[in-house]
Amino acid sequence: MHYPRDIYGDLDSLGYPKQSTTTIREGLILVNTFEETFGEVYDSGKGVWSRLGKTISNHFHQVVVSLAAFIGETRIFACTGLFIDWNGCTTILTSASLIRDPNDGNKIAENLKIEVNIPNEGCKEGILQHCNLHYNVALVDVEKFRPLCSSKILEEQWDPRILEDPNVVAVGRCFKSGVLMATHGKRTDWSGMLDCRDLRYSSCTITKAGIGGPLFDFKGRFVGMNFYDKKIGTPFVFKDHICRLLAQFEGKSTVDEVGSDDKPIRVACAQAVLAPPA
Repeated sequence: MHYPRDIYGDLDSLGYPKQSTTTIREGLILVNTFEETFGEVYDSGKGVWSRLGKTISNHFHQVVVSLAAFIGETRIFACTGLFIDWNGCTTILTSASLIRDPNDGNKIAENLKIEVNIPNEGCKEGILQHCNLHYNVALVDVEKFRPLCSSKILEEQWDPRILEDPNVVAVGRCFKSGVLMATHGKRTDWSGMLDCRDLRYSSCTITKAGIGGPLFDFKGRFVGMNFYDKKIGTPFVFKDHICRLLAQFEGKSTVDEVGSDDKPIRVACAQAVLAPPA
């Protein structure tokens, strides 16, 4: 379902309003959207982190990163990503909203710079490798860097019992602060008002910093990738759909788009406040 523009305005896919050419030219940016935390912070060891245990918590700390996209010196988007093993290398699974053109969500932005904030390593340049604008999925590489740990989502045996237990954990990381956070909720099979039958949602309450972040079960198994919607819950793409996309990406040249003829998935959201950069 697509919502009328006179009610919701021009929306970027799954979480952010689109910025006009004037907004970019005048150096206006989205504020109070990139760095807002949710749930419990990793260092607290409280809440969901105490339930996960030290081993799983440490794994999340190592594999979950944050990314930001810049046009010139203006940051236009920030989100979460996950180091995964894919096609014989390690790459970052994240939301394609990171690389969308602010003026046309059906296109990849030009002259875009991607930075990846890696735990204990600082910021490194990211390079877009593949994307699917329909499913809002992207792969970003960090050259000459291999993390000590990654999520082996393709090697994990899909266990039907994952679907029997609705309890899930949404994990995200803020870009500027590097804060890792998590919250828990329940997965549902209801797709409701979403315009894509392959999306579901959970009751996990996240912020926009959690877009592109992983959804796990309490055993640390990857369930899907999160998006954001303030009204209906947290939409996510199931692991099996992501694995099919990863299979399609294999053998493609860099930055090949799969499904570029499809319209991007859109979910209604509240407009964020625009203000000059600090």
